[in-house]
Amino acid sequence: MFIKSICLSNFKGFIGDNHQIEFKIPDGATAGSGLNIFIGENNSGKSSIFEAINFLRNGIKEDEAYRIKSKLADDTRPNDACVELAFCGNIQNAITYFVQRNKQAAFNNAINNEQNLKAKRNTVSCKKLDLWDNESQDYSNPSGIDAPFKALFETNFIWADTNPNDEAAFGSTTLCGLLLKEIAQAHINSAEYQTFRDSFNQVFNSPASNLRQQIATIEQKVQRIFTEQFGQADIHFRFDELKIDSFFKNASIFIDDGVDIPMSEKGNGMQRSVALALLQVYAEELAHDEEQGQTKPFYLFIDEPELCLHPKGQTKLLEALLEISKTKQVFLTTHSPYFLVTPHLSNVGLFIFRKDGISNIVEDASLEPMFPWSPTWGEINFKAYKLPTVELHNELYGRLQDKNGKFSERDFEQWINAQGIQFSKHWARVNSDGTVRQPYPVSLQTFIRNHIHHPENRQNTLYTEDELKQSIEEMIRLL
Repeated sequence: MFIKSICLSNFKGFIGDNHQIEFKIPDGATAGSGLNIFIGENNSGKSSIFEAINFLRNGIKEDEAYRIKSKLADDTRPNDACVELAFCGNIQNAITYFVQRNKQAAFNNAINNEQNLKAKRNTVSCKKLDLWDNESQDYSNPSGIDAPFKALFETNFIWADTNPNDEAAFGSTTLCGLLLKEIAQAHINSAEYQTFRDSFNQVFNSPASNLRQQIATIEQKVQRIFTEQFGQADIHFRFDELKIDSFFKNASIFIDDGVDIPMSEKGNGMQRSVALALLQVYAEELAHDEEQGQTKPFYLFIDEPELCLHPKGQTKLLEALLEISKTKQVFLTTHSPYFLVTPHLSNVGLFIFRKDGISNIVEDASLEPMFPWSPTWGEINFKAYKLPTVELHNELYGRLQDKNGKFSERDFEQWINAQGIQFSKHWARVNSDGTVRQPYPVSLQTFIRNHIHHPENRQNTLYTEDELKQSIEEMIRLL
């Protein structure tokens, strides 16, 4: 079961109705097929998508609803926020295995004709989760649906401002907890664990146990006082066998880098590095579950994974995420180019976030590509951050030459001039003996291209960043 799409209405910077994003879905084999990367300037809505998904799953206190409603130019929040998720994949299988039997009908009724399941939550009633009813063709709120939905829709968020030590805890939904729980489940039927069960019962439940005899003394005293005051009754303590994953709650991670102390006492950088290292282990251990049909849906959300990671560490983490995303959906926000430099980038869902006035806009980077080999690092940086780079300039210049068969400078200049671009610059060549030729008129595009290709030629004034941007924009219009 995967998140097919999200639809936002009046949620934070997504002002108005029907802001929709279609996500990438893992295909089970292709690296990056389930990886969704959000890029864009600060305050453009990247993290808001994470918050919206978290809101749909967990709700929010009524008195905090104002925080997620769109704020208009006049500083008002007149409209209620709404988040809608559509799920696809083997939904019925997930319902069968992970939803309690008496609640399965409500989920099965929510599967529409396209075999999608839709859920919605809005600020009209923050605590009410609505499921699509395929029979009535409308949303409804089946009683007691929230808890089963949370069990079905398991999320793990690593926020930019999250204490990394929390991710290394051994809770049921943290990476550490999930890893050890998986191991524990496979160990339950082992002879070693059976021996532990027998020992547990011998200590806590056997009448011959010294501990149990002392506990029995307490039981008798409690029963005597109770009988005297309230009447006859049998009172005794029962020690049920602990579930294997219960023991992990008291576990902790120690780091010895010369000083062997708990991870919580190390610096934030080291803590986050350990938390992200767990992701790589998760990729190795759990991404290739042979029983995918019975694997609980799990979604990973990482906000700015580059924090506290050096470039090599970022590259290694990306490799882990690409592996995980073969079978699991992974969502991340980033400003780092190291998460965009991979031969698998064309397999990834790449979404560019930007501002249009006060409203957030999301663009699928795969739409309107500049090159047959898109997306490229230079192309992404220009679209997402309006950042002109020499890499993109080189790519555009070469693409126009190839597309029009104009490979010599003279032929290219004649062609580009015919497209309405003026010869606004002059370029002076340097002969092999060091003498300088008479400057000749060239287009801004060729002037910058020559600077890039001939940095040894210092006879010409350097172009400005504004000129680089202008040249790129003019070439984009000619594609």
